[in-house]
Amino acid sequence: MSFPDDHHSITGAAAKRVLVAGATGRFGQIADLLLARGHTVRAATRDPAHPQAARLAAAGADVVRADFEDVGSLAAAARGMDTVFASGSAHRAGPAGEERHGRNLADALSAAGAPHVVFVSGAGADMPTGVAVLDAKRAVEQRIAELRLAVTVIAPVYLMENLFNPWNLAALQAGTLPTPVPPALRLQQVATCDILALAVLAIEHPDSFTGERIEVASDAPTGEEAAAVLSAVIGRDFTARQVVGPGLPPRLAALFAWLEHNPSPVDIGALHRRFPGITWHSFDNWVKDQQARLSQPSGTVPPAAGRAISPDKDSCGHRHPAV
Repeated sequence: MSFPDDHHSITGAAAKRVLVAGATGRFGQIADLLLARGHTVRAATRDPAHPQAARLAAAGADVVRADFEDVGSLAAAARGMDTVFASGSAHRAGPAGEERHGRNLADALSAAGAPHVVFVSGAGADMPTGVAVLDAKRAVEQRIAELRLAVTVIAPVYLMENLFNPWNLAALQAGTLPTPVPPALRLQQVATCDILALAVLAIEHPDSFTGERIEVASDAPTGEEAAAVLSAVIGRDFTARQVVGPGLPPRLAALFAWLEHNPSPVDIGALHRRFPGITWHSFDNWVKDQQARLSQPSGTVPPAAGRAISPDKDSCGHRHPAV
């Protein structure tokens, strides 16, 4: 199997018609990347009036209404597409809702003629874990396999952007780096833009990626190392502290316990050697890219949704020349 040396070069790859399911969600920036590279993008959202949807429409996307609870709407949105990009919906719907939504999506794509699917799952979800959010993703992957869909599964480890989850903001404001595992333990993490860079590569080269399940990680700092990076870049002291206690929701407690005992599922060196064209982000580089968000004087951290991406560069600095 061969891959281009530079993931921004798509010599020999035709422009694609891509449905981005959940285009106003946390991975919705892939729509911007695909548009910037000359692909036709259909942006599916349950709320076409959402500001992010309006911005995508202005950028050239075809915004359509589709709801993960409505198989028919998903099938209609997918018809005529070469590829569908989708991810789980645990943040909005919880594990049970994520499983239901994923099964609905798989059924809809089967009904729509089974275009190539690039599905963002989770590292570890290829085996039973007893962790609700990972087992939900596992059930979706199994349904996709049962329907024999042409699929590429991208399975990220813990997201660097989880630092911006609402339950972490008060700690950040107080100078604490919240970590799901003990501060001395290395935790594999991945930058969202690195996930999307790999997803773009899979969309543009389906013959090389169909049938693949790729677990992805960018870096593996300890909490102590991550806090030192934040302190140096932001210019104030941060101390790493494990998120524990009776106030932690049970499903997060289960996930964090699993992460503590399974902190390093990815061979990072092998992964980065396999895809040398992706600008894999160290935690240090990611913090520098996110410095403005992390330095809000009020201590609040605004979401990235709605932020436009320049025509030749994404939010993490990857260059994307047009098709």
